[in-house]
Amino acid sequence: MISNDFNQLHPPLQAFIQDQAPFPLEFNSLISEQDEMYLFALENHKIPEKARIRYYFNGRRIFDAVRQVVSWKFNSFNRLNSFLDFASGYGRFTRFLIQEIPPQKVWISDIYRDAVKFQQEQFGVNGIVSTASPAEYSVNQQFDCILACSFFSHLPEQTFTLWMQKLYHLISPEGILLFSVHDRDLLPPESKIKSDEILFIPQSESYSLDVNEYGTSYVGEEFVRQTVQNVSEGQAICERIPQGICRYQDLYIVAKSPLPDFNQLNFSHHPFGRLEQINLTAEGELHIRGWVSEINPNSQIEAILISINGELIQQVKPLPNSSADQTFSWSTQINLPSLSPEDIILIKAINTRSLEWVFEAATLEVLQAASNEIR
Repeated sequence: MISNDFNQLHPPLQAFIQDQAPFPLEFNSLISEQDEMYLFALENHKIPEKARIRYYFNGRRIFDAVRQVVSWKFNSFNRLNSFLDFASGYGRFTRFLIQEIPPQKVWISDIYRDAVKFQQEQFGVNGIVSTASPAEYSVNQQFDCILACSFFSHLPEQTFTLWMQKLYHLISPEGILLFSVHDRDLLPPESKIKSDEILFIPQSESYSLDVNEYGTSYVGEEFVRQTVQNVSEGQAICERIPQGICRYQDLYIVAKSPLPDFNQLNFSHHPFGRLEQINLTAEGELHIRGWVSEINPNSQIEAILISINGELIQQVKPLPNSSADQTFSWSTQINLPSLSPEDIILIKAINTRSLEWVFEAATLEVLQAASNEIR
């Protein structure tokens, strides 16, 4: 297991959790060494502490998306009596959810028995071991909110439909099902499909699941809507949020009873960006440069916030690259003669909808090394 005691954590992890978790000292940061989402992050980012921060931050971004929908539908998490996180893995999202809703009201379900056991032991939630076949998945209750994040994005057509049917019938009369998919727009031009089609590719980031059952799928909006109508016998309400999960997968909302006015949801996306350079000169001047994008209509990047050792040092206003572009460049120079390689730097962007993008939370030494690799 990867340690959990806040005071024993690597200082950059402490800084990130202090900044991003609603209740940092109560935040369970333990990650199972079998967690495929963490292992995927580690493969991409190489440095364990950096992989952990990306892992946590993706969990936070998913939580922010779910929170917006729950607030729109139920006003708050307090109105929920039951929440099912289906295909939940080892709790990337759950660790944020239980900071808002008592774990006794949370059910998690995954095909990995060890993942279910891990979450039950660490988060105190209810656990359900899933099955490969929807017909064998037996649950004797319904839920006010069901989340199936990055699950349908891996299914072939037959099990896509069967699992949709299964989860739809597990929604309480006033409840909702949230699920994400890879939209067909993510495909390269030579692989494009029609809006009423699904394309399944037998490959995924999973190290153990059969790729013929759990690969990668892309769908058109008409295919999704028709599937929902078929499994509900034309009764379901279905809404779509393009790129609603981490500005990548589409998020769909399905309900058995009328939903509030969808226009009132006014869903907000996080900013997204990259740090391009960070360098400390011999004179003690810190040079930082990067870019950030904002896709929300009528929204702007409010500021780039730079903190060192937990203290906000500077706010930077980014400049648009062009009038038609959604990408903004930013740079700054900070005169800090006493800065040391071990100092913790946290850099983030915040938009006018109060959503954030964390560029980095790391020591100056690690950030400089990463910047040198980029160049």
